[in-house]
Amino acid sequence: MAPRPSPHVYRRLLGYLRPYRPLLVAGVSASLVAAAATSAYAWVVGPLLRAVLTGDPITVAGVSLPGDALLERLPLLVVLVALVKATAQFLQGGLMQRLGQRVMADLRGFLYGRLLGQPPAFFERRHSGELLTRFTSEVPMVEFAVTQALTSYIKDGLQIVALLVTCFLIDAKLFLFTFIVVPVTVLPINRFARSLKKVAARSQQRLGALTALTAEQLQNLPVVQAFGGQARAAEAFDVEAERYLAEMRRSLFLRGAVSPTVELLGIAGVAMAVAWGARAVAADPALAGRLLSFMAAALLLYQPVKSLSGTLSQVMTGLVAAERLFALADEPAPPDVGEPAGPLSKALVLEGVRATYSDGREALRGVDLVVPAGARVALVGPSGAGKTTLFSVLLGFLPASGGRVLWDGAPLSGLKPSSVRGQVAWVPQEPVLFSGTVRHNLRLGKPEATDEELWEALRLAHAEDFVRSLPGGLDEPVGERGGRLSGGQRQRLVLARAFLCRPSVLLLDEPTSALDAASEAAVGAGLTALMKGRTVLVIAHRLSTVRDADVIAVVEGGRVVEAGTHAELLARRGRYTQLLGEGAVAA
Repeated sequence: MAPRPSPHVYRRLLGYLRPYRPLLVAGVSASLVAAAATSAYAWVVGPLLRAVLTGDPITVAGVSLPGDALLERLPLLVVLVALVKATAQFLQGGLMQRLGQRVMADLRGFLYGRLLGQPPAFFERRHSGELLTRFTSEVPMVEFAVTQALTSYIKDGLQIVALLVTCFLIDAKLFLFTFIVVPVTVLPINRFARSLKKVAARSQQRLGALTALTAEQLQNLPVVQAFGGQARAAEAFDVEAERYLAEMRRSLFLRGAVSPTVELLGIAGVAMAVAWGARAVAADPALAGRLLSFMAAALLLYQPVKSLSGTLSQVMTGLVAAERLFALADEPAPPDVGEPAGPLSKALVLEGVRATYSDGREALRGVDLVVPAGARVALVGPSGAGKTTLFSVLLGFLPASGGRVLWDGAPLSGLKPSSVRGQVAWVPQEPVLFSGTVRHNLRLGKPEATDEELWEALRLAHAEDFVRSLPGGLDEPVGERGGRLSGGQRQRLVLARAFLCRPSVLLLDEPTSALDAASEAAVGAGLTALMKGRTVLVIAHRLSTVRDADVIAVVEGGRVVEAGTHAELLARRGRYTQLLGEGAVAA
């Protein structure tokens, strides 16, 4: 069965109109003028044609207006009515388009803001290609439903009402006979609407899947080519594209059937009016003027009715897109509330910390660890032990499911997450840069930073020389994901960004492990300067990093199984010594 329409979705979209009520009132007023002008055609054209053809006096709304002078002036009145209608339609179209664009800008901002507040786990459950489809494909569909569809509903709806009232006032009996077919049109339109909504939902899902597949294959194209997977990738694309086309064929069939069906029923009504009116005029020729006015009004109904029926399919598609957008935006996000966190001055204490992923996997099973302020603590252990998950808990990306984390004695759960992140700098193993300039990337955490502060941060990160050698300096584009820079240059920019934030705590995921010897030396010098005087938690894969740490914590199976200095752990000959022998901690 097709899904039932969701009027609350459209009401929610219309709620975005509230800040722009003056624009809406102006647009509706212009529509009323255009509708009144359209009705005036019917009142004037019928009597005018009858007077021209028969020479009888002109009768408008039952009032006889004899005289050749008036006959000469009446065409000017028709032109004047047309001018008024054209001006009103121009104003209405411009005002409603302006209104729609503002509403869509607000909707995009709302959706993007909601996404920015989601934790990483939210994006792990969704493909980036699917999210991209929401912005590139589905937002424009909603835009049509709010702008063009709303414009059509107001303009064409008012014109239809005005013309129907005109037809009723001209001849009530003829109106009832002719437009008895109008309620009948509701049945096929309702059926089409339900079917279109179902097909639109499926076609948008298929488009999302196609976009996700394309994005994934292109982002990983070197791997696909290296393993000779181009043919398989093309085959998978063809299969997904055919599924999308199959849904679109159904959608296009239904869209194409709406307008002709409504048009056929409308023409049937007009034909009935002609048959009835011809007999009435044969019996009473004086009715000819009213019949012509009635037929003019009925024929003027054709365009707005056709426009509304054609808009229906686009509205259904837009409503489905809006439902998907609102479902995405309504995903609960962790609230950014609590007490502000100050710089760490005493200790970061983890007591029995547990963490569970959304799929039920338990990553941390009771971590106990004390990180004194100003100390350097190295986390070592096999892959999947829970080291990176521990960082996610400290950054507030993954809530602890048990135990507690104390920041200078205050529970981390009671502190405002954004303020905690303001005291922490996270330097991942793979440097993350954004398309834009060096300046844009450095200012990520401190948008108000001056050029003097930027150069100071670059100097401390041992990145000043290479940035000054760039043609654009601070304004040099770095390319997508920093692709125009070397690995060492990217990592030093990340370190400079951390310097600029002046954090009290550093979370380092061994940022030199993927670099060559020369780049590692340059980045290592910057790291040494960055760590000075700060509390440091580092995921260590190199013996040099481990040996210098104040505390080494061996993480395994989601727990800290050993902790101490390098010398103390070697003397115990426990799990740490085994990791050294297995090569889990490299020399």
